[in-house]
Amino acid sequence: MIRVAWAQIRHSPSRLLAVLLAVVLSAMMLAGTVVFQATSTASMATVTAAPLRPVDVIIDPGDADVKSLKPSWAEDVLAKANVGGKVRATAPYYAATVTAYGSAARGTANVYSVSRDPSLRWFGLESGDWPASADQVVVSRDTADGLGVNVGGTVTLKSSDGTKRVVTVSGINDVRFKPMTGTDYAIYADPSYFGEATPGELFVKLDDPSDIDAVTERLAATARADGVTAVEGSEMIRQASAMMAGGSTQLTVIMAVFAVIALLCAMMVISSTYRTLIAQRTRDIAMLRLIGAKRANIRSLVLSEALITALAGMIIGALVGAGGGYAAMVAMGQAFGGFAANPFLLAGALLLSVAATVLTAWTTVRHATRIPPIQALDGAAQTSGDDTDTGGRAHHGRILRMGFGAPCMIAGIALLWAGSTGFHMPIALVGGLALALGLVLALPVFVAMLMPAIGMILSACGLPGKLAASSLTANARRAGGTITAVAFGISLIAALSSAAATGTATIDADLDYRYPVSAALYTPDNSPLSDKVLQRASEITDARASYPVRTIAIDHAPEGAKTTPKVLDVIPDKAAGTFTADDGWHTGISGGTPVALVHPRYMSTIGIKEGDQLTITIAGTPLTVRAHASQLTESPELAVIITDSQLGSLPNAAAIQPKLKTSMVWFKTRPGIDRAKLAGQVNHLAAADPNATVGGGIAESNDILNVLNMLLMLSYAMLAITVTISLTGLANQLALSVIERTNEISMLRALGTRRGAIRMSIAIEALALTVIGTVIGLLVGLPLGLAGVKAQIGGMTGQFTTRLPWDQISVLIPVILIAGLLASTIPARNATRIQAAQGLTS
Repeated sequence: MIRVAWAQIRHSPSRLLAVLLAVVLSAMMLAGTVVFQATSTASMATVTAAPLRPVDVIIDPGDADVKSLKPSWAEDVLAKANVGGKVRATAPYYAATVTAYGSAARGTANVYSVSRDPSLRWFGLESGDWPASADQVVVSRDTADGLGVNVGGTVTLKSSDGTKRVVTVSGINDVRFKPMTGTDYAIYADPSYFGEATPGELFVKLDDPSDIDAVTERLAATARADGVTAVEGSEMIRQASAMMAGGSTQLTVIMAVFAVIALLCAMMVISSTYRTLIAQRTRDIAMLRLIGAKRANIRSLVLSEALITALAGMIIGALVGAGGGYAAMVAMGQAFGGFAANPFLLAGALLLSVAATVLTAWTTVRHATRIPPIQALDGAAQTSGDDTDTGGRAHHGRILRMGFGAPCMIAGIALLWAGSTGFHMPIALVGGLALALGLVLALPVFVAMLMPAIGMILSACGLPGKLAASSLTANARRAGGTITAVAFGISLIAALSSAAATGTATIDADLDYRYPVSAALYTPDNSPLSDKVLQRASEITDARASYPVRTIAIDHAPEGAKTTPKVLDVIPDKAAGTFTADDGWHTGISGGTPVALVHPRYMSTIGIKEGDQLTITIAGTPLTVRAHASQLTESPELAVIITDSQLGSLPNAAAIQPKLKTSMVWFKTRPGIDRAKLAGQVNHLAAADPNATVGGGIAESNDILNVLNMLLMLSYAMLAITVTISLTGLANQLALSVIERTNEISMLRALGTRRGAIRMSIAIEALALTVIGTVIGLLVGLPLGLAGVKAQIGGMTGQFTTRLPWDQISVLIPVILIAGLLASTIPARNATRIQAAQGLTS
């Protein structure tokens, strides 16, 4: 039968095009997910392991606090172990975060130490020389381009305590990836740059690599006695890679769930397509039965065609999916480890798509085996699908589907609720899969039960509507399956959109709570900002407004250990409404005492409550205020805050006013503004004053939202494939409807029905299926997305904010409706080509 099946495919390859497309798309998603997971893991391993590859042994502080260790702690371990004769080279490892100022920009940078011994250097130079002193550095090419410097240029590095150092770029390295540090730039310096700082680790290179086990054991024993650790470099690489690989697990799991759901959609499309094929080949199959073919032969023929098509689709899908998954990683700049894929996992995923295709074909092949030989004589297209499966068997099947599908849906909803309220993503994912399975089983039956009512509504559209209603009602079960496929695609888009909108809103709300000041430009030593910066502060277009803040050091405050405020901030009256709208701060005087903002953690430390008095000393003058708790006092440093009018009402204001300095400017983002754009504008402004430092929540928000955007880009690409599969199923449903109604349409043509009316009936049928699928998809997808994002991040913040993606929905609905109409184009064209006499000669 393989030879016969191949001959059938060669004779009419277009008949299996829809099956091939569904297999290709599902195999693409499965292969793409496998390649994405493996390539991202390999990339993270490469980034993490690169600095450690030349290292044989690492002396590490372990659980000890580096600040509590003396600068020579690692060298002391090495000396006590008495392994000097086996050591070729050592290199202390330092790292520090600074603000880097170049000729074109400024930004945060990590400064790493680079070994003086070539055997412990993990990168080479693209140009220039290695740093030979504390005032020379090597930078990566993207850092050089970002800061606008080259070999021989200078960069100003400012530490958190305000110390500035001007260094010369001695070389540009050949590193092609950015270390995952959350900073803008990467800079590499000679160990002397770090002065008397305590190293974080000591890298050890041995003369003979075969001594690694023995040397590590001795070093580990000595290190344990000193409260630190020593491990092999390869073991540290393994631990670091495993930790970093865990960062992609959530994204991989979500992509895998999408891939499985897409496979379910593909199976529904394949089932619909095979029913169409069986209807088209009624006479051929009946002729085979007439000349002696047994039912087993017909079954083998159909399954052989499915197997050949599945294998071809698997190969195409594997190539396109693997290439697409890797291309996506390259486009995101995350393919540092090169192409990677687990061959067994990839083979298993692709064989799953083949098995799903053959299994789906097997579930429909019984319709082909039931075609009687007598139909070879009249050639009438057999009505396929479960709609003709009359009697107790069909009723029993519907009961089974509903009986199993409804509990799955209920269980899925319960698990989603439990996962979202308990903030447990794995439970929510299991709930999503259970809900999907329940919808696959029960939704077609439920929609079929509603078809008579839907048909009555469509009948109000005249003759085209009555024709569409007749087709949908006669094939209610098949229409239900098509609606389910469309609903799956829409629900996934809706889920992702609502998750993205709610996730973004929650992140913004959480950052606004933790960082009431979206961005702050300030001087660490409270010296005045330059006039140039203050004049240009109003040019920040992505901020609601800029507010200059005058500050003065607090001479004395009640002792609160690390939480003692050091600064009095005097903010404009307008800023109070902008930054403390949710604090309930009523600026003014209470009993002759200003109501000032104080951090709640500090209030708890010194034992005062809301409304209690707090006395601080400013410019040698005691100032008593009533405390009002606010997170605002932590932006960018712990302070006590009053307004201009409150200060002006004080009897000693004249002694304080002249000593205030405008050392800060606060910015608040406008709603809906990209925080990354605000960060860029503030950083550009900061370049005008080397004393200025940028603070606030913009840096953290950029990192979080960048991860979210990466998730969205990948997921939307995968969902586009799912929707394509769903619309292919819609086109199949309409094509089968046209085939089965050939006699009906030819009779209508003979009675004078115009082609436009027939074309309109197909379009109405397509719109009805699309609209119902879209409504169901939105009803399922929107709460599904909310439950998923709440399960993922709801437990991380008390600022969970629900937001529905109305903008995306308003665009999605017309796009889907247009796509549904396009899916009806070819079936409608075929219907209008049916001649009036065709029903008489069929």
